[in-house]
Amino acid sequence: MTSIKLRPYPWLANSFSLRQRFSVGGERTCSAARAVAGLLLSLLCACADAPRRPPGYVVVGLDAAPTSLDPRTASDASSALILGLVHRGLTGTGASGEPEPDLAASWESPDPTTYRFFLTPAVFQSGEPVTAADVVATYRSLALPALQARQDDALEVVGEVVAEDERTVRFTLRQPSAAFLHATRLAILPQGCAAQSDCRTGAGPFRLARIGLDSVELAAAPSAEPRPEVPGILFVVSPDSVSRALGLARGSIDLVQNAVEPDLLPWLREAGLEVVATPGSTFHYLGINLRRADLADDRVRRAIAHAIDRDAIIEYVLAGHARPANELFPPGHWAHADVRAHDYDPERARRLLAEARPGPIHVTLKTSTVELRRRVGEVIASMLAAVGIDAEIRPLEWATLYGDVRRGAFDVFALAWVGIEEPDHYHALLHSSMTPPRGSNRGQYAEARIDALTLAGRTVPGRGERAAIYREVAEIVQRDLPFVPLWWVDNVVVKNRDLLGFEPSPSGDLRSLARARWAVQRGPEAS
Repeated sequence: MTSIKLRPYPWLANSFSLRQRFSVGGERTCSAARAVAGLLLSLLCACADAPRRPPGYVVVGLDAAPTSLDPRTASDASSALILGLVHRGLTGTGASGEPEPDLAASWESPDPTTYRFFLTPAVFQSGEPVTAADVVATYRSLALPALQARQDDALEVVGEVVAEDERTVRFTLRQPSAAFLHATRLAILPQGCAAQSDCRTGAGPFRLARIGLDSVELAAAPSAEPRPEVPGILFVVSPDSVSRALGLARGSIDLVQNAVEPDLLPWLREAGLEVVATPGSTFHYLGINLRRADLADDRVRRAIAHAIDRDAIIEYVLAGHARPANELFPPGHWAHADVRAHDYDPERARRLLAEARPGPIHVTLKTSTVELRRRVGEVIASMLAAVGIDAEIRPLEWATLYGDVRRGAFDVFALAWVGIEEPDHYHALLHSSMTPPRGSNRGQYAEARIDALTLAGRTVPGRGERAAIYREVAEIVQRDLPFVPLWWVDNVVVKNRDLLGFEPSPSGDLRSLARARWAVQRGPEAS
């Protein structure tokens, strides 16, 4: 375990000095980038050839290994990226964030507690047809004690799942739920496989072909309709951003999303790679442990929010590839409330701390060992130190970090919510009954009005009424700050220019790789 004690850096004390460090005459200095580029070039010349990929495969670089390849227990971003290509649910998510047909061609709701889904003809990768019995078995498997499934909070209202015939499945809810349809994105598994604690067979366009120590190979599923144009995808885990950049530059990696240091992007463009940045919905935040007496004081949490210069971090550390966040959902989402942000104001932060506590405050900030996350953590820790919060950054491997967060072993942590579309997520995140292991209220926040609102938001059917409820939720969250919003990051894709048809998704998934193709057919001699 690595622990780094940081002292206040004068150049991070305010945004002006941060700009001075990174800019000369109004333009960002390139000296650091040139040094990195020189190092990359020297390493590139010294690198041995990478292992050969299967002919025609697309190679995707990941910054962390998947933790689970069963969609019911997977909870990390790498697992989600891979499994999104292997599985399908009754519904998917459309461009506007609304549920859309997937394995269910359509559905009806004759009353507020009954949903009937009509399945489209589809086949599992095992060759068996997808039936209503598979849907029933999948949803019932979530209760298996040995599985310890990561169940969607919105599925708790399901009272019964029944196969009415081979193509029709009926859900009966114990009470009306406005969020239920979003929960039906759950991957459907074959009924025999669903009874097992580790099921890896799906109905998606790719099947799991091989799992290595630092790689996962997917092959195009013969059952897919339409069948992918590429024969497969090879996910490789690279230890750091420089390794991934080298892989892109020498052609051993074809695509990396949100896993390359911003400083390396100009060099990669010069190396002939295509860089595509699109607005994303991934929400980065600081989680706070409210069980600590000093952090339970909302003045301390507001001081933390006012101490962080988000604009400067976005411009000079993230190279502009993010938008300052003031709430969970970004502009354009129907539940975006446009609440007022906590502006960067270090003087106000110092006053709030003086009011709350006469002595110094010490916190440990836990973050990932991924280079960019560690650098962001260092900057935030230094900004906190500049207003009087003694900050110790502790970078951890993903499994350790996530384990500590889930069991409440933290003061402050830096994480992100990926692919959140349904505002019912506020219930799992903030309701006082949703502390781990049941939910994601890891900071132990409790507020009666939030409890009432997040319950009401689950039952009110109209979007307008729900939007008003979640607007009030967002306002209370900004007042109480059970977590500190940071930014919504862009999806930054670096890819081989010969790979066509891939379209980045706002949620960051890679599903459009099922429609990707090579500009020139790739055989063994070209792989």
